[in-house]
Amino acid sequence: MLTVEVHQLDIMQLENYFSHKDGQYVFTRQQASHFAKIIAGDFNPIHDEDAKRFCVPGDLLFAVLLAKAGISQKMRVTFAGMISDNLGLLFREDSEGNLEVIDANDKLYLTMERGGDSKLDETLAAQVAENYVKFSGMNFPHIMVPLMEECGMMINRAPACDV
Repeated sequence: MLTVEVHQLDIMQLENYFSHKDGQYVFTRQQASHFAKIIAGDFNPIHDEDAKRFCVPGDLLFAVLLAKAGISQKMRVTFAGMISDNLGLLFREDSEGNLEVIDANDKLYLTMERGGDSKLDETLAAQVAENYVKFSGMNFPHIMVPLMEECGMMINRAPACDV
């Protein structure tokens, strides 16, 4: 069994994994890959800096969203698209407190439906995000891959990167 060390996440550290310019959140390949590998323990090749089909990890976007928008009693997050590096993202909130993560062309990448009381507490957000990414990073190699093998399934039969 593979053992991966996952590092503690705190809000000040989270600020190292994105930049905030002109009201937009931007993630570089280096920032996103480092978060995936070091913080989340996620070794999916799509998060490698040099991957042809590079994608910012959803865990990173989720952690930033929790830190900046807060935590609600009820939350439902739906990822709607892959985020490339250096793409400017906006967090848009509707009148009911639900959030959308969009780019400048209104392309949707994530929705977060919220209900109940909300709390903007960066320490709590860091704790929730840290526990989420610890599970999420290990989910694919230790839960999903064995389950897919057992069922004779694959996510994508075409290789996503050169190995």
